Amino acid sequence: MADVKAPGPAAVRAPSAVCSPAPRQGWFLQHTDPIPGWRPMHGRLRRMIAPVTFGFAAVGVGVLLHAVDPREPGNYPTCPFLWLTGLYCPGCGAMRASASVVDGDVSGAFGFNPLVVIALVGLVVMFALWTRRQWQGRPKLSITRPWVTTALTVITVVFWVARNVPGWTWLSPA
Repeated sequence: MADVKAPGPAAVRAPSAVCSPAPRQGWFLQHTDPIPGWRPMHGRLRRMIAPVTFGFAAVGVGVLLHAVDPREPGNYPTCPFLWLTGLYCPGCGAMRASASVVDGDVSGAFGFNPLVVIALVGLVVMFALWTRRQWQGRPKLSITRPWVTTALTVITVVFWVARNVPGWTWLSPA
């Protein structure tokens, strides 16, 4: 038989000279303070490529929604979930709501999909914060807190169910 060696002692890691920072308690995200001496890897121009590209894409989508109006039948296909089941999904009316926001009709947008209008406000705020962090060369934010993900999921599911309750036509896309 071959000689079987007994396992040796576990390797002990030497402590690092640079400690990883403890997460700072933020309201929605867990932030980490940068490691002392941390500097951005790239210059400002390269860091701003993604936000500028995303901004141009958003403007392009806005121009498309303004030029080819989704509120007129036949310009875009119908929602596949609505077509298959006859029920409204949480996103039904989102394109029409976005087109109404682009055209400046916020009250009309709420009639198509109130959840999307609120989400658009959140997305604009998150885009502005992300762009500012990129401009300043600050490190990326860490993780979303679990309660935020759970709350967004619950809100979406409740909205999905509520807009399909018979008689609650105020939540269905107009």
